Amino acid sequence: MTFPTSPTFRMTWLAALGLLVGLPAMAEQAESIRDYRSKMEKWVETRQILSAERADWQVEQETLRATRDLLRREKQALEEETQRLSASNTAADDERRELLLTRAELQRSRQALEARVRLLEQRVIELGPQLPPPLQKKLDLLFVQIPEDPDNTRLPIGQRLVTVLGVLGQADKFNGTATFVGETRAVAEGDAGQEAARVSVRTLYWGLGQALYVDSQGRSAGIGQPGPNGWEFSNDPAIADDIRRLIDIYEGNVDAIEFVSLPVQVQ
Repeated sequence: MTFPTSPTFRMTWLAALGLLVGLPAMAEQAESIRDYRSKMEKWVETRQILSAERADWQVEQETLRATRDLLRREKQALEEETQRLSASNTAADDERRELLLTRAELQRSRQALEARVRLLEQRVIELGPQLPPPLQKKLDLLFVQIPEDPDNTRLPIGQRLVTVLGVLGQADKFNGTATFVGETRAVAEGDAGQEAARVSVRTLYWGLGQALYVDSQGRSAGIGQPGPNGWEFSNDPAIADDIRRLIDIYEGNVDAIEFVSLPVQVQ
């Protein structure tokens, strides 16, 4: 086989041969360029990421600083509030302690008062039958308010005290005056076994310890005094005139006032 030997062919052949020889180098160079380009793209992407991260970090720093300042202010406010509450709690504890002491003192006073009122109620009930009948009738509404069982009553201690003081006040007022009343009394006439008859009499109660009575005809008269079970009246017609004269003086039915002698006992 023979090859053409013309100069043109020779040059073409040499150029093709050179191209074939340089192809591997060109391919390697193109690969290097692609690799460089890829690295540049990654570098640019990394720079962008770093830039974005830096910007985000700056924003986050500002947020953290603002949060820190806010937390500091809240901490200071909480500390001030804690100090205020601590001082307030101390004052409240002192006030609570004073209230507890006052309450305990009031409780002791209430117990002492309740014991005193209970004793007064007992004495008033014992005194009741010995009071003059007109005064007993007047005090009926107060006596029914005294509890029969002080341990199981719902009446306030104040109301119970007012009731007892009301009875004692009325009794003291009655004891300082002479009280005239018209009433009926069972008076035995004649034999001791004869049944007593009801007679209208005028009675003068002298305080809490003495009473004198006489009827309109002057036949029944006597003296009354408190006894262990109530008032006891003894009939004594012999003193009827004297008692009638005393009552007339009391009522102002006489022209001259005089001393009247009566067999009374002062206890």
